[in-house]
Amino acid sequence: MIIEILGAESLGVRGLACVVKLKNQKICIDPGIALGWSRYGFLPHPFQIAIGAEIREKIIAELKDATDVIISHFDGDHCPLFNPNPYQLGISAVKNSLSDCRIWAKGSAHSSTVQQKRRSEFAESLNRNLPNVEGVKEGPLEFSMPVSHGQQNTEEHSIMMSRIEEDGKIFVHASDIQLLDEETTEKILNWKPDIVLVSGPPLYHYTSSLHQMQRELAWKNAKKLSRHVHILILDHHLLRSEEGNMWLRKLKRTAQNQVFCAADFMGRTPLLLEAWRKELYEWMPVSQQWHEYYEQGKVDRNDYRIRGWESLISRGKIKPCKWYDACPIKEYTESGRLERYWVENYCLVNNKHCIRYQKEEQGKYHPDYMMPNGEIREHLHL
Repeated sequence: MIIEILGAESLGVRGLACVVKLKNQKICIDPGIALGWSRYGFLPHPFQIAIGAEIREKIIAELKDATDVIISHFDGDHCPLFNPNPYQLGISAVKNSLSDCRIWAKGSAHSSTVQQKRRSEFAESLNRNLPNVEGVKEGPLEFSMPVSHGQQNTEEHSIMMSRIEEDGKIFVHASDIQLLDEETTEKILNWKPDIVLVSGPPLYHYTSSLHQMQRELAWKNAKKLSRHVHILILDHHLLRSEEGNMWLRKLKRTAQNQVFCAADFMGRTPLLLEAWRKELYEWMPVSQQWHEYYEQGKVDRNDYRIRGWESLISRGKIKPCKWYDACPIKEYTESGRLERYWVENYCLVNNKHCIRYQKEEQGKYHPDYMMPNGEIREHLHL
């Protein structure tokens, strides 16, 4: 079983999209993406938009050969949409892919009117029925009955959890539960998972003493999961604030097992752009008309994309790989021989899955024209 997280707050966007590769199946869970429409009174910063666009393309690419797609609920950051805003994933971009795979979707009951409408539009766009798979078990897949999206008894806003098993290894995707319901936590543990990917609590909403009970409950449930789950991945609502990041660090220090955010799990430095939105506007001001012009295709986001990385590095928000300045990948990129994807997804986020990094650490020879993923491109050295 190979698990790759595609989009989450620690990767720069809103969502909890991931891919699970089994021997005979490739399962995409919650293939959606969003950027908070307004945060601190600001629309998404152009740097966020650039990062989001790249992740959106990654989700589109992964769906092309997916055998199965799971949708835990129909919020705009968890599924392709019939009528997306400029920062979300539209169903038109993945219609062919979704027509060729099995779709396992939460039912319309215990959902808001908006979610029911999106579910209906989703099915109509694909011209196919979407059976309710809550409580279904088939092959390596198993799905929960509806559980609360956050606090208990929020029946009109529920989600469906997923369990995937192969060769004795069990992965649970728990989406937006936010660790605010003890019964849901027990359901996860009853599935006896080895790895759990779950949304932590939205601490940025819990700003007064009236929210102390929610804070304590989320911490209690996080500690319980960390005691019984070998790998616990906490992200999404939790990492929309720096306070959430500190909360996660504290949990890591006190946990008995491994605790990660999505970026940690993927071997990368966290990119908490939702939490840093106000600072991004201070560091890189944006003209009042930029977003309007962007929707009209009159401005290019790539200028902010390059400046954004430079700004985060100069302010110590991220730290590039220690080999970056001497790495030929940097030279190839700056000379225009290599697309920026490689430095942005490996070098600048200190990606420990980089084959070049691993070989440098081991003192093993590798040619200058070896890519971070191990691919050989001899023409780069000519």
